[in-house]
Amino acid sequence: RGLENAMMDVAANPELLDATLDRIDAVQTTLLENFLASSGDLLDIVFISDDMGTQESLLLSPAAWERHFRDRLKSWCDLVHRHGKKVLYHSDGAVRPLLPGILSCGIDILNPIQHICPGMERDALQRDFGDRVAFHGGVDNQRVLPFGSAADVRVETQTCLDTLGRNGGYVCCSCHNVQAGTPVDNILAMIDTVHSS
Repeated sequence: RGLENAMMDVAANPELLDATLDRIDAVQTTLLENFLASSGDLLDIVFISDDMGTQESLLLSPAAWERHFRDRLKSWCDLVHRHGKKVLYHSDGAVRPLLPGILSCGIDILNPIQHICPGMERDALQRDFGDRVAFHGGVDNQRVLPFGSAADVRVETQTCLDTLGRNGGYVCCSCHNVQAGTPVDNILAMIDTVHSS
């Protein structure tokens, strides 16, 4: 239906949205069940991606997330855990208001930690949620990694290690895909900082 129609459905057509999500959920759950049953010990982590935020705020209200997405995410987390795997959950953006609900569904790893977004400050995330989830990402891939100096990248990476990784449970890497044109020296500076810490 496209993003605009889907966003309108949240407010104007919630029953249609539920019916659509029910169909998507049924197909995806069957795929996930088959995948987990056939993969055995070949994997440790299942990646679930469901962007709920923009650079500034949520894409939908917490109440709408609770109604339309919470139970579906919990069901998938439960399925993955029954197979002895961990859940890596991806949502871009300023999703802080949803984190208590997302974490209550049973995710094990949160990605990508866009700390430049409001509410996603590294210290606060570690303080409030670091005992409940591992963080994955964090190194800014919009400004520092592509446009900063290697020294800037080292500082950014070390800050992520010192905050998000303060109590362990942190996989340090770029907060999303490394963008085309990012200097190789900057990528190596990120990697070297992790290895030397």
